[in-house]
Amino acid sequence: MKNIKYKLGILIVALMLFSILSCKKSFVDIIPQGLVPVSTYYASEIDIKNALTGAYNSLRPVYNNQWAFAELPSDNTQTVGETEAAWGEQDKLSWIASSTNIQAAWARYYTSIAYCNLVLDHIGPVPMTEANRNSYIGQAKFLRALMYFNLVRMFGGVPLVLNEITSESQAYSYDRAPVAEVYAQIEADLTVAGSVLPSSYTGVNVGRVTSIAAKALLGKVYLFENKFPEAESKLAEIIPSAPSPLISYDQVFGLGRDNNAEIIFSIQYLTGGFSEGNTFASGFVPQLSGTTIIGVTATSLNLGSKDLYNSFEPGDLRFNVSIGAFSSGSTVYYYAKKLIYSTVPSGSEGDNDWPVLRWGDVILMYAEALNENNRTPEALIQLNKVRTRAGLTPKLNLTKVDARIAIQKDRRIELCFEGERWFDLIRWNIFIPVMEAFKTNYPPTSGAFANIVPEMSLFPIPTRERSLNPNLSQNPGY
Repeated sequence: MKNIKYKLGILIVALMLFSILSCKKSFVDIIPQGLVPVSTYYASEIDIKNALTGAYNSLRPVYNNQWAFAELPSDNTQTVGETEAAWGEQDKLSWIASSTNIQAAWARYYTSIAYCNLVLDHIGPVPMTEANRNSYIGQAKFLRALMYFNLVRMFGGVPLVLNEITSESQAYSYDRAPVAEVYAQIEADLTVAGSVLPSSYTGVNVGRVTSIAAKALLGKVYLFENKFPEAESKLAEIIPSAPSPLISYDQVFGLGRDNNAEIIFSIQYLTGGFSEGNTFASGFVPQLSGTTIIGVTATSLNLGSKDLYNSFEPGDLRFNVSIGAFSSGSTVYYYAKKLIYSTVPSGSEGDNDWPVLRWGDVILMYAEALNENNRTPEALIQLNKVRTRAGLTPKLNLTKVDARIAIQKDRRIELCFEGERWFDLIRWNIFIPVMEAFKTNYPPTSGAFANIVPEMSLFPIPTRERSLNPNLSQNPGY
C-alpha cells in the first residue's frame, strides 16, 4: 500500500466520485453533465477497488490538519506569531460556529464517509470472490467508523449517513443522531471489520486496515464510552500480537521507518509532487528558524509547549526523539521533532506517515482498562512495558488512583503530538483544571485564552451546515 499510496488510477473515477460527493448533505451541487452515472459505473471489482482507494486517499487531507483539533487546544502545543491568524482560535480555545477551520474539518470527514458509503452500497452485485468482498467491506467499514469516531468526539451527535446520497431532498433530511446511536454504529462497523479482515498484509498491500487495527480502534472507542470491561476484553484479544519487547522508540519515527513493527495503522503520505505529501515539517517547526532545521520555510503552526517539554522525566529516552528546542535570542521554541524529517523537498511534500494506532497506544489503553476494572497490579505490568522501552524505572505497588495518574502522564509523553491529548483530557474529565493551570502558568505572548468552560468539550456545529440544513441543532454554549 505504501507503494501505490492510495492513488486513483483512472481520472473518470476521481471525477465521478467527486461529483457524487458533492451531492451529500451540505455539499449539494448539480452533477456535471457527461460523467458516468454512479448507478452504472460500479460493474467490476476494479471499480470497487478504485472507490476504496479513493476512501484511503481522502484520509490525507483529514489528518494533515487533525493536530489542530486534537493537540492544539491542549497543553501540548501552541501557535506563535503570524500563524495565529490561521489557527489561533484552536490554540486559544476561542473558536466559534462560523469558523472556516471547523467547517473544513466537518467537510473532510463527510467526504471520506461518502467514499466508504459508495463502496458499501455498490459492492453487493459486483462479481468477485467472497474473500475479496469481505475484505473491501471490512476496510470501508473501518474507515467510516474512524471518521465517525472523530466526528462524535468533536461534535457529539452528528448526522449518521450510512448510504449514498442521491438527491438534494435526501441530503437535507438528516437530523443529528444521538451520541449513543453514533457510537453504536461505530461499534457495529468495527466489529464487522475485526471479524473479516486479515491480521497482516505483505507487499503492496502493507498499510491497509487489518483486523488488529479494527480491534484496537474498537478498544479505544469503548474507553471513550467508559465501557472498561468491553475495552479490556477487546484489547486483550490483540495484546499477544504486540512485539515483545517493543521496538526501540527511536526506531518508530524517522525517514524510511513508516509501517514498522510498532505501527498498527497510519495515514500514508508520499513525496514526489503528486499532492500526496503532508505539511507537518513546515507547520511544526519554529518560524524564526527559517530553513535551518528542515531546509524549507517553517511556519510555527503547531509548536510544542514548555509545559510538555518540562513533563519528561529525567533519563526518558523518548525526550530527544519527541521534542526539539530552538533558541532565538532569549526565547526558546519547542517543536514536534518526532514528526519532522530533514529531507523535505517543499513545505507540502512531507513523506512521513501519521500514526493513527500503534502498540504504545494500545498497551497504555489496555493498562487503563485493567486499572479501571480494579486490576491495578496487571495494569502496572502493561504500563511498565512502555516505561521500560523509555528507559524509566517501573511503577510498583500503586493504588488505583495513583496508577490512573501514572498512566495518564505516560500516555501524554508516549503519544505527544500524535493527536490524542485533547480528546484524552476530555474523556478523563480533567480538561478544565488542566487547561486553567496551563493558562495561568504559561500565558500566551499575544492574544488571550477564552474562558475555559464545560461546553468546550464539543466544537460547534458549523454555521454553514445549519444554514443549509435547519434540522441541525447547535451544541450548548454556541
